[in-house]
Amino acid sequence: MRNGNVKTIKKTMVANACALLVAGPMAAHAQEAASASASGDTSAPSTVIVTGQRAALKSARDLKQDANQIVDSIQATDIGKLPDVSTVESLQRVAGVQIQRRYGEGGTDYDHRTEPAITIRGITQVRNLIDGRDFFTANGGRAPDLEGLPSELMAGVDVYKNAASNLIEGGVGGVVNIRTRLPFDSKEDINVITLKSNYYDRIRKYSPSGSGLLSRQFKTDFGRMGFLVNATASKTYYRQDAVLQQQQHCLTATVGKCATDAAQPPSAAKVAAYNSMPNKGSLSELYVPTSFEMYEDSGERKRQGLALAYQWQVNSDVLLTAQNLYSNYTFIRRGEYIYGDDKNNDPRAAAGSTWTWAPDGSATSGTLSPQIFSSSRFDQDVRNRTNLSAVNVKWRISDRLKSKTDFAYERANYDADRNGDSIKLYDNENRSVANIPNLNLAFDVRGRIPTFSIVDPANPGNPYAYFGNPKNWYYEWLANAVDRHKLKMSALSQDFDYDLGDHFFTKLHVGIRAADTKVLLRGNWNNTGVCNDTGTNPSWGACPLIPVAQHPDLAYAGPASNFMQPGIGWPVAVFPEYANPNSSVLDRTVATYAQLFAGKPNTYTFDTSFRPGDINEQHEKTRSFFVTGDFGTSVFGYDLDGTAGMRVVKTDQTSIGYVQDSTGSRAATLNNSYRNFLPSLNTRLHLNEDVQVRFGYSKTMTRPNFTDMAAHVQLNPNIPSQYDANGRPTGSSGNPYLKPMTATSYDLTLEDYWGTSNTAFLGLFKKDIDGYLAGGTEPMNFGGVIYDIGTSINLGKGSVKGIEAGFTQFFDFLPDPFKGFGIQANYTYVDSKVELKPGTLIPLPKLSKNSYNLIGLYEKGPLQARLAYNWRSSYLDQINGSGVFGANQYAAPYSSLDASVSYQINKIFTLSADAVNLRNSMYHTYVERPSGGLLWQLNDRRYSVSLKASF
Repeated sequence: MRNGNVKTIKKTMVANACALLVAGPMAAHAQEAASASASGDTSAPSTVIVTGQRAALKSARDLKQDANQIVDSIQATDIGKLPDVSTVESLQRVAGVQIQRRYGEGGTDYDHRTEPAITIRGITQVRNLIDGRDFFTANGGRAPDLEGLPSELMAGVDVYKNAASNLIEGGVGGVVNIRTRLPFDSKEDINVITLKSNYYDRIRKYSPSGSGLLSRQFKTDFGRMGFLVNATASKTYYRQDAVLQQQQHCLTATVGKCATDAAQPPSAAKVAAYNSMPNKGSLSELYVPTSFEMYEDSGERKRQGLALAYQWQVNSDVLLTAQNLYSNYTFIRRGEYIYGDDKNNDPRAAAGSTWTWAPDGSATSGTLSPQIFSSSRFDQDVRNRTNLSAVNVKWRISDRLKSKTDFAYERANYDADRNGDSIKLYDNENRSVANIPNLNLAFDVRGRIPTFSIVDPANPGNPYAYFGNPKNWYYEWLANAVDRHKLKMSALSQDFDYDLGDHFFTKLHVGIRAADTKVLLRGNWNNTGVCNDTGTNPSWGACPLIPVAQHPDLAYAGPASNFMQPGIGWPVAVFPEYANPNSSVLDRTVATYAQLFAGKPNTYTFDTSFRPGDINEQHEKTRSFFVTGDFGTSVFGYDLDGTAGMRVVKTDQTSIGYVQDSTGSRAATLNNSYRNFLPSLNTRLHLNEDVQVRFGYSKTMTRPNFTDMAAHVQLNPNIPSQYDANGRPTGSSGNPYLKPMTATSYDLTLEDYWGTSNTAFLGLFKKDIDGYLAGGTEPMNFGGVIYDIGTSINLGKGSVKGIEAGFTQFFDFLPDPFKGFGIQANYTYVDSKVELKPGTLIPLPKLSKNSYNLIGLYEKGPLQARLAYNWRSSYLDQINGSGVFGANQYAAPYSSLDASVSYQINKIFTLSADAVNLRNSMYHTYVERPSGGLLWQLNDRRYSVSLKASF
């Protein structure tokens, strides 16, 4: 009878999971496993060196099944090789995890440094750990640049979606723990060298990379010892082609349309613009872009990593581990932009042009006239260095009592140099019609790839004769920015595990942790106009611009070959160039300014200094205590186990900045302190040895980003006539008094494990969130006076709920050679609401409601192959974006197809090949209406071939 029940439960579980996967979009690269052992040791259990896809999936599955909390893992398929080419891109295979893509790779947004690379169930506030220890990048945010960590150093990654109290606090969305390798992970010595060659089809360049791992262990008179060295260096390239539609204007000749007052007729200019549009039929509202922008970003990434580890098993009771992880990441970007602007307040159609329209009134093709054209360069050097050192001592004090002492120290630097130069197709800043050529812009966005071209009514046979001549361009605008950020973090923790014996609570875990983090953020931004007579134009008033003809080496013209695809885009483009173009961004910017402004009466100098408003200094101290208990009992004849506990943490925050008022600026130090109580419960009901039901409950928190807590205060005059409605003077500032965002999480999961590596699961989850940041007013005391300060405040509430399902199956029941095939699939549905302002709820930005992965696997003898497909539905990309006058911006559905194959030539050599973005997927955003396209963006396909020697 019991066996019959087991079979029924198993069949029902698999059927339900499969039905859900088929009903929604399916999934790829499954839930690979968690590294929280039943003992609650979150520094990860002893890692087993696995080889091959199937062995990695089995290891991950076993970790997930045995863990005492809800967790999914990714195991390296071999030494130095995660399933995907980067840590971030491997994480997208986990159900509930979605990634951001930047310049062809999964990664952090380089233009908005605190936007992380990944979200868990749509929430960006994710805690990132390395070997269970805290880890930061010195960029002002809480999430490190995961893409800067070489994946070759990783043994695996664990994703905790409902974290227990013994994990370091700070992840409302969840916790990601990256595991590195240790000497005692394997009983044997290891020697591995991997050489790789990469090719990027859009930029048409090759790049090399290499890694090596050496692990040795030996017995001495003082105990067993081992050391490990893991080093890697790589260089990768990228090119990103994009078309950006400029702001759309709503045109109408009808009273009450385009959101105008029902009693107020549209302006004569708007009516004239509407009447200029042909082929509009009965459409009374038209959405027309003012112009288009074409840009091409290209550059390179350099990653250098070194992991050192030493272990000393002093005796059977004492193990000492010392580690050092160094990462040096450089991102170099070169951006080339051509963009237009309309001469009128509203866009006009060129005489005699033909237009097409979407049913909602969005223009899909036509010719805009007349247009003002500009060209820009935006270059960037980012250098991100981190060094994390740690010492860990595990001591078995007695048969029942164990101790773990851990000390970690991190130093990090984040340096960035940016510049921006712009040249114009007119000679005076007053932009009079007389000095602007009469050029039009033709566009067509009806196909997958938008097309556009210059139209010159005066020279229709050679429309680029004037546009493509550098002598017709003038320098108008210059900008530069310098960031110099530093971070220091030290943490000491002491944990005890006590075996309680045969009681309801079988084990007790108690721990304390003290951490100090110091952050120094320094960044400036300077810009100026370029006048030929005075050298600078701070007021942006009318002035003659500096002709490119005076500095022919500071501009270049050429065909934009292969832009988007051959035959698309601008046949000729003119861009600004820098003096000493092969030097660093800092050096080339200094040289360019020196050349442009030499001999001018008001010489502009490149500013690398930092004013008080450019400096944000933060000092954060946290003190935490946790206690958890592992329990086990029987309920109606079924085994029930789990862990329950709580974490208490106190945070002391000091923000050092300045106060600016009519008397000048003075230093200011503002303090904030708060406590959080974070309970958790994770249970597991064993229906049999294969099927189990989990329930998870926890309360978590995430502190505000360091950038949000800047003590930069601007006070308006304390004059009664300028008081606000509360009768107080006003001002503006960052907010050092922000409280953390908190979340209460619930999880219910049904899991089935059978065979050697097969699994299926179905889960429900819900998060209630409080404390989203929003704009508001906070009373603050300065000099004994209460000011109403405009700043960020903890206002918004939100909720996230959804379903996750996954399935992994190897078809061992098939005859050879088909029994080598396997499949992985997972699907996530998430519904979210967050309070943008009181009474206004919107979906969480960056979150797709539906996402899935689908992976085909093959492993037989020396051959392994993998084809992985990832898909996510449309999502809110940005609130108040760059579209129609601050309207919300959305991203269209996106998919990626990746493949890999490897062949073990003999016991020493393995040959592998990988391909990323095989479908040449288009990233596309739109504003309010899908037909009102905003951005079309293409990145490289990436191909790589590697040879690994293991001996």
